[in-house]
Amino acid sequence: MVHKHRNILILIACGALVHGLTLGYAYRSGGAIDAFAFQSLDGREYLQIGVNLAQRGTFSSCDSTPWISDTWRTPGYPLWLAAVILVAGVSVKTLIFAQQVLGVLNVLLFYKVLELRCAPRWALAGALLFLLEPYHLYYSLWLLSTTWFLTVMLLTWHMWQKACASGRSKMFLIVGGLCGFLILIRPVGLLIPVALAGGLVFRWVRPRANRALGGTGLVTWLMPTMLVGASLLVTGTWLWRNYAVAGHWMLSDQQGVVLAYFKATEVELWRKGRSSDRYLETSLNESGLDRPHPTWERIDQRLRDRLSHWSKPLRDDLTWKHLAQGTTTQGDSFEVSRALSEIGAELLMEDPLATLLCCATRCASLLTFPLNLVVEPPTGVVLNRVKALGKAVPYIALLGWCLVSLVRNRHHLFWVFFPLVVTVALLLATTPQLDPRFRVPMVPLLLAIALMSCPSIEESTQ
Repeated sequence: MVHKHRNILILIACGALVHGLTLGYAYRSGGAIDAFAFQSLDGREYLQIGVNLAQRGTFSSCDSTPWISDTWRTPGYPLWLAAVILVAGVSVKTLIFAQQVLGVLNVLLFYKVLELRCAPRWALAGALLFLLEPYHLYYSLWLLSTTWFLTVMLLTWHMWQKACASGRSKMFLIVGGLCGFLILIRPVGLLIPVALAGGLVFRWVRPRANRALGGTGLVTWLMPTMLVGASLLVTGTWLWRNYAVAGHWMLSDQQGVVLAYFKATEVELWRKGRSSDRYLETSLNESGLDRPHPTWERIDQRLRDRLSHWSKPLRDDLTWKHLAQGTTTQGDSFEVSRALSEIGAELLMEDPLATLLCCATRCASLLTFPLNLVVEPPTGVVLNRVKALGKAVPYIALLGWCLVSLVRNRHHLFWVFFPLVVTVALLLATTPQLDPRFRVPMVPLLLAIALMSCPSIEESTQ
């Protein structure tokens, strides 16, 4: 108990120091702690929705009347922003500071997860390694959902451990509800409840595999049912809202946009040996809007052909400039999303083997980023390959450590079921897109897998 309290105090002190230095880095680099807040084009939109939620009770990205309901974003992150705004007022600096507080909380949550299996010193070491991971610190300075998604994921993980250890079916209602909220923060979490429920079903039909997920209680059919049911209930509230305001039972109208303009485009460039052009052809920066985007332009033409029943003025509006960062056309945005989903799926299925190979290599590239920049420097990007390699080395080492731990403990994987399947679920949902933001929630998952080979609580007390 003494070790536990001491370790928590150490983590709070170290967390406050590291995140304080992170704010200092932002101030020194940009003259303010919120200097990086709007590095992503999404940041201002998230902020506007958060302000409208807090001040007007409406989910809209408009900055003036009429407050048109937004169907592009899901509500998980704007709700967090609105909560902070209600307490502290509209201040970007305050929101960035609040994310540093979340960062410290994330380290404590990760320690709580690790301490259920690892000896105290190894749990502390793992939490400190996560604290010092540079990308989660960097993206905590952006007004993006990355840090908040990580908080809820770690809380879901902790509740999963408690549910499995207790063997109480009702605990899985909480796990499912948190999984549903993860999806509302970022739809990339859609496969997480599926993977967790699948593990419960496997344990239910295979009683001899009872230890596969940890705990001593028997699994009943109620557990996966409650997990999936709670997840559907939470996400269903947003599906119902979109049906009420737009007439469609969908999470948002961006799924087709992401599939066609980003995922299918990444595969198309990879298949043609032009992956080095990905930063040019998928750029939404204002400086690159006039640059040719040939793959996107071909998608635009296929979209106009598919929606030939629309009037010419509406079809002329169907260009990536009006769609890739949020649908701003006058037509039905959900119909556009469905059409783009079909186009994206067709592009991916033109060469299924190439699609699979591209997705597989991109999974590896994401886990070892920025190694891919060293191997294939992107066109139009000034890059110091030595520095990039230096940044990649710790992630390569972490991945190697994970593989060794999995091989050595392949007959005792029950403790790492959650991090293992959630990592796979996140990789499948993000590939073939390649952005270090997508790896941030995977780092604590990978650290937990790596620490599986370290002494457990029982071994350390013998």
